[in-house]
Amino acid sequence: NAQRRESTEARTWTRSDAIRLPTFWVLVITFGIASVGIARFDFHIFSYVTDIGYSPIVPASFMSTIALTQLGSTLVWGMFADRLDIRKVSCVQFLIQGAGLVIAVTNTQIEILYVGFFLYGTGLAGSFVLREIIWANFFGRTSLGTVRGLSLFFSHLFAASGAPFFGFLHDRMGNYTLSFTIFSCALFTSAFLILLAKRPKKRADGTQ
Repeated sequence: NAQRRESTEARTWTRSDAIRLPTFWVLVITFGIASVGIARFDFHIFSYVTDIGYSPIVPASFMSTIALTQLGSTLVWGMFADRLDIRKVSCVQFLIQGAGLVIAVTNTQIEILYVGFFLYGTGLAGSFVLREIIWANFFGRTSLGTVRGLSLFFSHLFAASGAPFFGFLHDRMGNYTLSFTIFSCALFTSAFLILLAKRPKKRADGTQ
């Protein structure tokens, strides 16, 4: 493991190198489609929960549940990332987040809603931690700023589309069912895609 990390750190990846790598685009799409709904879902929780009949204090408590869950689980995700295959850990993270979302949006009983948002927050915490570790592990610290900065350009394009897209679907459908269904499908798709990512290799002559 130490030898592999040293080998990774010794490589330098340029932007032109990165955009020619299938791994780069697998990671961009994996985290990009997952990010479409993250901030946008948080933005729409209040409207969704009040739409199904709860007072404004209830969605506020759900937001607190998500935040507290993230606070408590980031260290656990980091520990798993150090000990296990990072791709498999990230796959589990997406599955937990997606399952929590499905539970939260297919039930109206408040106790089950709390369970759903608890699981969603647990998976969300893993997303914030694991994606940064994956980029660092795959491309090394020497090139992290260059490669990660490029990837964020595309990720932000995905993320920026989320809020108006969710709002548009809500206005057309009259509810959030389709929006949240698409988001949950995106999370489950990301769980599969992350397993396809392979650590890029660069030979001593600089070719890939």
